[in-house]
Amino acid sequence: MIGRVLWVGVGAVVLAVWWIQDGPLWALIAAVGTLVVTAPAAFDLGARGARRSLSRAAAKRGLDLPPDPWIERLVMDRDGYLVTGMRVDEVQSLRAGHERDLRWFAGALEHHATHRVGRAIARLSTRGRVTDVFEDSAVGISGIVDKHPVRVGAPRWIGIDTATDPISTTVAVEVDDRPLGLIRLVDEIADSAAPGVQRLRELGIGCTLATRTTREKAEHVAAHVGIDDVRAQSSPEEVSAELNAAGVHAAVLPLPDGPADLRLVAEAYALARDLPARIRRGRRLALIGSITAGLVVATAPSLAVIRGG
Repeated sequence: MIGRVLWVGVGAVVLAVWWIQDGPLWALIAAVGTLVVTAPAAFDLGARGARRSLSRAAAKRGLDLPPDPWIERLVMDRDGYLVTGMRVDEVQSLRAGHERDLRWFAGALEHHATHRVGRAIARLSTRGRVTDVFEDSAVGISGIVDKHPVRVGAPRWIGIDTATDPISTTVAVEVDDRPLGLIRLVDEIADSAAPGVQRLRELGIGCTLATRTTREKAEHVAAHVGIDDVRAQSSPEEVSAELNAAGVHAAVLPLPDGPADLRLVAEAYALARDLPARIRRGRRLALIGSITAGLVVATAPSLAVIRGG
């Protein structure tokens, strides 16, 4: 607002000086010319240009700029940015020499599963001839694979007693009504997670892992990626609200549609934090340009040439 008042004031001074010296016509020309060339500084076009420049830079890198880059903590779930899915860690056959069969039958059937455990096991083999598929989210999946009845699911459903591991998931496989073996799966941690957490820390943004999974699994992921604040059995929204109520400026990292790179999130925050510096540079350039152009018009060498011609 102050810039616009000064802008109008400068125009009025130029108008008055020229009116006294050369009359109303040239006074009006000089005043209008001065207002036009000094408009970038008056209307803060440097700041607007800086914002447009920032938006173009973000779009070029495929980044979504955060609405508030000056947060203290970023609260995230484990899926998407930290964990991209599950992977098979161990295949244990209960019959000597049948590990290949275990991989084949389990993998072929799990191609028809709809959950991430099934997608991980499906990578063990190609598709087979599978019919009569039935999936029960509580226990597992069953079907006929190449004319063999197969079940893959909770060990208790298959009738196998096995020790529980707090950081892994174990499923059992049954073929032809006989237990064939066990498959152990663990979270597949994204390669970009640890560098992304480190980059956010360098920006002064701490990371909090909030997830509905067990504390053991949450702490296992957090230890691998360098997160020091773990909230198990909680949603990111709940934890963010608690932190803000405690006076910590926190925000929730939206859950991506699929595996995503946390380093890009850190880059977006770094870029958004650069906006004030960009605005200062833009305003400085607009002011220098406006003052220079205004002096040229107000002192009227150019108008003198036009008038003399």
